[in-house]
Amino acid sequence: MLGRYITLIFLLFCSSTWAFELLVIQGISRSGQTFITRVGKKNGVFVGKRSTFTADNVSIIAKAISVTREFTQWEILNNFTEVPFRKGQIVTYYNTTEYLWALAPENIKAKLIKSELWSPRKSVAVHSAFVRGVSESVSGVESESIERGGLQLEVYLETEFNRNFAVGYGIRYTNEVINVGEASLSTTRFLGILEGRYYFSPLRFFFGARPSFGLGVAYGQSFTDATGLTSAGTAVILPITKLGIHLPLTKITEFSFETAFESLEVTEKFETGDKQVTNINNFKIGIAIKRFF
Repeated sequence: MLGRYITLIFLLFCSSTWAFELLVIQGISRSGQTFITRVGKKNGVFVGKRSTFTADNVSIIAKAISVTREFTQWEILNNFTEVPFRKGQIVTYYNTTEYLWALAPENIKAKLIKSELWSPRKSVAVHSAFVRGVSESVSGVESESIERGGLQLEVYLETEFNRNFAVGYGIRYTNEVINVGEASLSTTRFLGILEGRYYFSPLRFFFGARPSFGLGVAYGQSFTDATGLTSAGTAVILPITKLGIHLPLTKITEFSFETAFESLEVTEKFETGDKQVTNINNFKIGIAIKRFF
């Protein structure tokens, strides 16, 4: 009995998978009302035949108006102003018009193909953020109430390896004001950054936005200026932990919201030759504009 159930489930799965076929949009008419696919009479298509096509979060029903042995010109029957596909896009072809509302073949397509006419991209992004110190400890100095905050500007060059993984190379300028008791100090840092990033699948219910998670390191120079006393040295960030959400504005532009938590170690020498090590935990929130090329 158990074997029969397993066989039945297997057959149902296979029939649902084989019912779908992946096709490439060969062309779209200037009017935007018809499109061409490489499926024709040899595949059982005839003039007047109606079929379902899906991609991403849209499904349409189209009628064959011109059929050759290998190609078919389809006319959409849904109330669209134009074909909701682009030339070269892979769509899911379902050889029926039944149960259009219940179809979710994009999930099946994701299992059948690893990429969809997609190649890794490069981008440049400009980031700005407000930084707030969470905690701080200074070598040779007793703990005291310290307020630290400032602004950051970053420029990144990002290279994608696939749909999910990317690496970013950047430079950062930071200006922070430190309030210690009656005194006020100003710190400036210039850092080089390396980040690995993972992009999750787009959120269809939220404008196609992509959440991301990043881990990175940074190294550079730090300069602190107090009244009549200056110090300089190196700054290391390990790690940079970042969360972001990226909203597509156009096909080549994204707008991002980001938050990050960073652990810094700053080693500076004063003019007197004394050395001071400062460990800082910072939280930041910011925005960015990214452009692909």
